[in-house]
Amino acid sequence: MKKYLLALIISFLVQGLYSQEFISNHNGDYLGQTPPSDSAIIFAPEIVSVTNRGEYAFSISPNHDEYFYNAGESEDTTQPYGLLHIKRVGDRWLKPQKANLNQKDFWEQEAFFSPDGNDIYYAVSDSGNTKIWLSHKTKNGWSEGERLNSPINESAKRIFYATFSENGNLYYTNVDKVKIHMSENNNGTYNSINEIGLPRAGHAYIAPDEQFIIFDSRQSDTYGNTDIYIAFKTISDKWSEAINLGPQVNTEYLETCPSLSPDGKYIFFGRYNDENEKSDIYWISTEIIEKLREKNTEVLK
Repeated sequence: MKKYLLALIISFLVQGLYSQEFISNHNGDYLGQTPPSDSAIIFAPEIVSVTNRGEYAFSISPNHDEYFYNAGESEDTTQPYGLLHIKRVGDRWLKPQKANLNQKDFWEQEAFFSPDGNDIYYAVSDSGNTKIWLSHKTKNGWSEGERLNSPINESAKRIFYATFSENGNLYYTNVDKVKIHMSENNNGTYNSINEIGLPRAGHAYIAPDEQFIIFDSRQSDTYGNTDIYIAFKTISDKWSEAINLGPQVNTEYLETCPSLSPDGKYIFFGRYNDENEKSDIYWISTEIIEKLREKNTEVLK
């Protein structure tokens, strides 16, 4: 009888946790999508990248069992919007749901994982201010958000796009200055503020080993609007000049919000070529980065 009751309780718990619907016919890594090669393609059409909605800032957990990304409102009122969350259960994926991490109905965006995947950092906008918040992973999901206790949140009115190197250093955008900053990891605290010396830029995603950084910017060699660029660490431990990722990534449309898959194989980014100038999420192989690195070996580490 005790075993029966325990099995019944477990059954009810599982049903409660996963009572929402699964995405049909999209199983496995990357929602079962065919991986891209040397040309960028839309990621998960009509699942993640929904026509005439607008999506950006795609993030994958280190063990590849959760996705976060942002989506705008859609004429299709059945589509969720805001900061969205997709959870993997075995080999299947639950349908996207609004994350609502801060639980105060503030706009939240651009959620990225800590290196160990136990925390998620994101930006929360309230009364004209945008600050970095975080939530902790628990056995019941993500904890209610809390504002990051750090001088970086007092350094500007608007900051966002917090991404991390493998050693926990935090890179973010000071929106007021349109500059990329870094705060060194000091036993889990972030007390320093360092402008890293790149040109007017934003939405920076740092490589795990900090040997390159990808970001969006509008330089003299743009393909028509904001493009995705990369900078490499040089032999003098500084950043190289910004290098345009080229026509495989950049177009006449606006490209923005780059990120990397945890396995290092793919770049994700937003391209504003959907209906009504809204964005879809695209992905491309990181082989493009290796080719650019080979062309610049004389100045790189």
